[in-house]
Amino acid sequence: MNFYFFYRTVYHCPFCNLCRVGKGLGVDFFHCMTCNCCLAMKLVEHKCREKGLETNCPICCEFLFTSSAAVRALPCGHFMHSACFQAYTSSHYTCPVCSKSLGDMAVYFGMLDALLATEQLPEEYRDKCQDILCNDCDRKGTSSFHWLYHKCGSCGSYNTRVIKSEPHCSTSTN
Repeated sequence: MNFYFFYRTVYHCPFCNLCRVGKGLGVDFFHCMTCNCCLAMKLVEHKCREKGLETNCPICCEFLFTSSAAVRALPCGHFMHSACFQAYTSSHYTCPVCSKSLGDMAVYFGMLDALLATEQLPEEYRDKCQDILCNDCDRKGTSSFHWLYHKCGSCGSYNTRVIKSEPHCSTSTN
């Protein structure tokens, strides 16, 4: 009878006061004092968020700080499990916490520009406007009416939400 023992390398982080899976601080992990957590060395250039891992994964709701699963830092500074990120981004492009885009959307937004340039709205909607809030740059603005797409005049993102619809445009629109 053969017995196979599977083991993972474990180190103790004196700052977290927890044992973590990995080779150790300075080898494959570092402790970010602002976030107050151990992160993979490839995340040295992350956006710090005080006590960033002391929350639940927004997808599976497991507490991230004590989780042994790999964690991913998002560009906005939020965190989620790497496996949850893989599943979530197969159908979403925004952070589930703050709604900021998770990556460079320039190519996709360019395709929307081309699509909207060829589209003709019915006459009764052509002079209507909508006040919008951009999820990426946090600025308010005005956009021409559309059922789905509203481009931010400040940063060019389509990651926006409608705040209010106006009967007629009073200023130039995006």
